[in-house]
Amino acid sequence: MFTVAKILEMLPKEGTLEIKTLEKMLRLTKKLEKTRLEIALKALNKLGIIHRNTDDLVQAGNLEDTITATIRCSSKGYSFAMRDDGEEDIYIREKYLNQAWHGDKVLVSINREGVKRRSPEGLVICILERSKTNLLGTLTQYKETLLAKPLDERILAKVLLPQTDIKYFTDKQSNSIVDIKIIKYPIAQNQAMGQISRKLSLNEGLSGDIEILKTKYNLLNDTSSPKVAPKKTLQKQRINLEDQNSLLLKSWKLDDSPILPALYSEPYDGGFKIWLHVPTISERLSLGSKLDDWIKDRSNSICLATKWKNILNKGLITESGFNINESNDAITLEFNISKTGECKSWKFYLSTIKPKALVTQEHLEIIQKRSPKSKTIPLKLKPLKENLSIIHNLLYSVKLIDQQLIQLGVIHLEQDQPKIDILDDLRFPIPGGKLNGWIPVLDLTDPQSILNVFCKYSNIILYEHLSSYKLDFICLAKAESLQIQVNDIVKSALVLDTSINVNDEGYIKFSDLLSAVKESPNKRVIEKIIKNNLPDYKYYESTSPVLIQEDSNSTRLADNEDLPSNLEAPWSNPGINYADIVNQHILIKLLVDGKSKIIKNSKGLPSLGEKPISKSLDWNVFSPSVKSNIQKICSQALVGNLNSKITQASQFREGLFSLLQLRYIEKDIGKVVEGIITGVQSYGFFVEIQPALVEGLVHVSTLDDDWYEYRSRQNLLVGRKYKKTFQIGDPIKVKIQKVDILRNQIDLDVNDFDKIDDKTIQQEQEIE
Repeated sequence: MFTVAKILEMLPKEGTLEIKTLEKMLRLTKKLEKTRLEIALKALNKLGIIHRNTDDLVQAGNLEDTITATIRCSSKGYSFAMRDDGEEDIYIREKYLNQAWHGDKVLVSINREGVKRRSPEGLVICILERSKTNLLGTLTQYKETLLAKPLDERILAKVLLPQTDIKYFTDKQSNSIVDIKIIKYPIAQNQAMGQISRKLSLNEGLSGDIEILKTKYNLLNDTSSPKVAPKKTLQKQRINLEDQNSLLLKSWKLDDSPILPALYSEPYDGGFKIWLHVPTISERLSLGSKLDDWIKDRSNSICLATKWKNILNKGLITESGFNINESNDAITLEFNISKTGECKSWKFYLSTIKPKALVTQEHLEIIQKRSPKSKTIPLKLKPLKENLSIIHNLLYSVKLIDQQLIQLGVIHLEQDQPKIDILDDLRFPIPGGKLNGWIPVLDLTDPQSILNVFCKYSNIILYEHLSSYKLDFICLAKAESLQIQVNDIVKSALVLDTSINVNDEGYIKFSDLLSAVKESPNKRVIEKIIKNNLPDYKYYESTSPVLIQEDSNSTRLADNEDLPSNLEAPWSNPGINYADIVNQHILIKLLVDGKSKIIKNSKGLPSLGEKPISKSLDWNVFSPSVKSNIQKICSQALVGNLNSKITQASQFREGLFSLLQLRYIEKDIGKVVEGIITGVQSYGFFVEIQPALVEGLVHVSTLDDDWYEYRSRQNLLVGRKYKKTFQIGDPIKVKIQKVDILRNQIDLDVNDFDKIDDKTIQQEQEIE
């Protein structure tokens, strides 16, 4: 199956391509597939998206005045195109949507420029890639026509079903929904056509809920991995580190969880020397192969609560994963840090390691409780007896690195942890797997929290390393277009009695705001507001025009003001993200095929894996063919796919998390529970309920004891008559009225006894 996006990705930027070659690149072998490609090429030629010079040759059209974007719709009918380049969103009127659905990748042209506060307006020229192959829906019948209405109200269409599916319509169970496979997407005046593939129920337990979520977030297409044996690793330049007591750190409990790096640390020159050993995937994988395409299509490892959907197939996991007392090849970063956590030097190289022990959460909890002067070793730490000093080195060095990350501008916030047993692997950090604009505060009892800090620091190091050689690679940076609403945060913080000091010019730096929040009695509520306003990280090409060089020592995103971009080149978790595999491929190419500069009478020049002697080097380390191949790999199309896939994975994770929270709170329907107001709007206020930390809405229409006005400056609702207020940060008792699993909503009502207290009534009577 191919898409317009895939066709455009295959076409060269300059010159022509034979259609037969295009068919081979798209792996089309059947006559029907080739016929569909022919139809697509004719349509794209008429639109000017491609040019067909002859019957056998095609080339890319002039797309300079077009923009690639993702459609975002609201249930009210408003639609915007979210640009891939991070610029201002484009408003799309319904008549110009060209049958695009919420989440579709599209090609847009602007027909009206933005003026003052008005967004630019545009129209959808072509749908590059559909986001939905299946939909959740309910059934309705109009005369003799059977229709499915999508549960997602942002999809502004109905799907025509065959009459053979009428048997599902007779089912009177109110808790049943259907999974609709899209057969034909809407085009011109023709409706979308589909077929019911199965009936889903809300009463099938956790497995049933996960199937609903997989359909909702388009994660059903789980094709079998191509049967390709992993390649043999290079042995010529490997350094043998099997005698080193490297350790595995892991919090996940499930047997099929992703593979992770190994660590080792020892004191060195007043600081520490640290070895991060990363499973070598790129050496065992041919980029551009069928297996590579399969991995690229998955793009991320995703936790499905009771099991994992791994990015790698079993063959790669078996060959690449580290096991205790088993030798395996790795890519190693060896670096030295000072007593302040500053990196003094580093070196990348190929290695062979043999991990000696596994460190779990239980081990770290015992170590933290254990007295440093204690001479007795608890029974559960006996297997780690010879490695306790190494663990202490890692614990001390990770604190130094964590402080260094804070100085570099990395934002640390507390991780909300609902007290729900069923969360299992979901409760632990995914090292390098979430692209939030913040990282959880370091937890020395969580192995993966520790690993997350080391991995982030190593990604920053690789960014500096590859940048110095002016190489193409995949970069991580905060999304340039998403500016943090500092004023909204400051307003909420002041309402919650937070002491904030501004400078002489009347401004406050974001770092100073974070420091002030730490001392606030309502720290958790304010941090929740910060999380909702922080821009996420996004993937970029290292040569993206969004990235600018500010001066000789720093590179930051354009117009990102006080927020540091913390640029990274992810590589340390190839078992979790495809971007790490790509950068790992480039790093290995540098180590194996890179050309050092030859200078007469020079001695002791560092290798291409060591920290460069200069911030910017002036020779080509790759041959033209290797450089051209890497440029093709690190394409804008790949970056767009990576961002789409990480968003999909993140939405699924959040959806699964929310569903488990809703299931936990569902048993309390009709009960009065305690909570805290976390947000106030004109239509009502949100209340967070303990211990699930799930939010529900008290709609203003349910506050029937008074007429309530919204005051945005104070973040509160106030009653006109009794002056009763509902303000952010206030504790409150609420009654759980309804839990809607499918729409992720909780309807709350203020407890009758809290609506008007006796003192307020007495004051009103005295006035009368």
